Amino acid sequence: MTRKSGTGTSKSWLCAMVTSALLLQMPAAVLAEETDNQETFSLDAMVITANRIPTEAAKTAANVTVVSKEQIENGPYANLGDVLRDVNGVIVSTKSFAGANQTIRLNGDDRVLVMIDGRRISRPQGVMGGRASIDLSSIVSLDNIERIEIVKGGAGALYGSDAVGGVINIITRKGTEAKTTIDFSAGSWGIRNYGLSTQGSENGFSWYVTANKKEQDYAKYSVLNPTLTPGSSKGDSYRWPNSRYEGEGFTLRLDKEIDDNRSVTFNFEHWNDEGGQPFSVKSPSVGLVDRSTRLSNNWALTYDFNKQKDVPGFARIYANYANQGFYGTYKSRTQGVAYQTGWQLGDQHKLIAGVDWEKGEVIENISQDNTVNYKNKAVTNTAIYLQDIFTVTGKWTVTPGIRYDHHSKFGGQTTPKVNVNYSADSATDIYLSYNKVFKAPNLDDLYYNDSGYSYYGDPNLKPETGHVVSVGVNKKLDDNTSVKANYFTSKLNNAIDWEYTATEAWVRNIAKQKKHGFELDIQHKFSDRYYAEAGYSYIHSEENYDNVGYIVDAKNSQPNGYRVKVGYTDTQWDVNVTGQSATGRDTNSFVDSNYWVWNLAANYKMTQDASVYFNVYNLGDKAYELTSSGSGSRGNYPMASRHFVMGIKYSF
Repeated sequence: MTRKSGTGTSKSWLCAMVTSALLLQMPAAVLAEETDNQETFSLDAMVITANRIPTEAAKTAANVTVVSKEQIENGPYANLGDVLRDVNGVIVSTKSFAGANQTIRLNGDDRVLVMIDGRRISRPQGVMGGRASIDLSSIVSLDNIERIEIVKGGAGALYGSDAVGGVINIITRKGTEAKTTIDFSAGSWGIRNYGLSTQGSENGFSWYVTANKKEQDYAKYSVLNPTLTPGSSKGDSYRWPNSRYEGEGFTLRLDKEIDDNRSVTFNFEHWNDEGGQPFSVKSPSVGLVDRSTRLSNNWALTYDFNKQKDVPGFARIYANYANQGFYGTYKSRTQGVAYQTGWQLGDQHKLIAGVDWEKGEVIENISQDNTVNYKNKAVTNTAIYLQDIFTVTGKWTVTPGIRYDHHSKFGGQTTPKVNVNYSADSATDIYLSYNKVFKAPNLDDLYYNDSGYSYYGDPNLKPETGHVVSVGVNKKLDDNTSVKANYFTSKLNNAIDWEYTATEAWVRNIAKQKKHGFELDIQHKFSDRYYAEAGYSYIHSEENYDNVGYIVDAKNSQPNGYRVKVGYTDTQWDVNVTGQSATGRDTNSFVDSNYWVWNLAANYKMTQDASVYFNVYNLGDKAYELTSSGSGSRGNYPMASRHFVMGIKYSF
């Protein structure tokens, strides 16, 4: 166990100022070089997820963010949660050790659909604690990601259940040039990361393969509540017991071009990790809960057609398998079939139609004392959807859509939508969207039955239903500056919640849940080399239990969120500092009402084929938390102390 003196906000600001000063001292010889790797502003990007066909981001009538592969490669990111946490308005709840669960919220809602190349990877079992359907930490690899499209707001009319807070679509890389890259990094706490990727293309056939291995001997946290760590002071660094971590990943993408309009793609992902699970500062070991294992094996086969047309189509089959060991053993499987086609009807209509079928199954759910909670439970969902992108005039676009889902447990559910986009001029788009949404109970909600530990699901639950309304503007002030603003409001009936006491837990439909919020994003290029981004988000969440009145969610970890990024880039250097902050938090649930955390990433290209990088996490060594542990033990889930990773990449 080690300790060091605590640090405050002033030290965080000092580190940020020093790093910013370093950015201004780049050698004059480097400044004289031309650069071609400046980040592309997201308003110009073509995105698929919002409308299910390629559409310019500014004209999707939705709150869309695109994270490019360059941003991922050049940022201070150890995992997918780190990448998404850097996006304005995104909340990722986690603890400070490498094997901790990571769940995501969009628009303050954890009912988020996560996909890879348009196919669902959300799990039918669910994730313990909240309405999330996937643990982001189970996705080990980042090297195969081409970009991430994040759509905030209801998307039930296109994607059905889970897409209440929004959709995250991870789009993978396709092989192009003949190239192999090896990547090794090491850092604090025995961190060792090994990566290999290889790609190529020949006679219409291409491949992209990645393999990763991650190891960490232990982790440290910054003390938030000294009463939970005897003999400590706030800001001291203490070692988590039982926090060793090992993870591995393998991904494969094979593409075959049949002709200009048709292709076949096969995807496979294997992720497997194991890590210690110190439950909390106060109780680092609880019974038999001291390790967590996560295994995922996913595959998909996709046939794309009409690729050169305005409305392309596809047919896909896929399957996902997950085996998690934590509080017992949980094995689940998902199988699905999807088909989409479309037509360009004159100059005004792009009509899209599709069919989805999915079966989600829990093979077995066994508690830590080997009691069978439930097994061999499955649900199926069959859906059809229709959407028309109707160009009324050169300025007005109206996009109505409707989806019908038939769930084997809950019957039919119809979710309509209508989006309106107004292009005031070539640089300004204003939009309004209305989306009906629903979220079916997951299999744990319905069938979990652990009598030994008194955790009970309810097979008589009702689906959550409601709507989301968004209004926003996308504006390019000039070639170097863009602004996005969005306001949303959402309301759910029959919201599902797990209720906990000291001795038992059970699930039920509470009456209502509502949220509203606002986001503002600004991106600016000072020159070809210097750029900056700033974002603000506001989220207000309330729940009404049994129609007795609304109560503000005291565990909202980011009522006011702030994101700042300042960077420098040229043909050799890419250096950026990112800041993340939250204010307005309830001090009955969190130690501090606010925090600022800064991270640094520096990348230097030594030659065309070799580069080195250096990342520092929590520059100011701030003591903070992202997950509330309740009023009785605030600070029980502190985040990691300052640590670093440095590495080298070589391609041949």
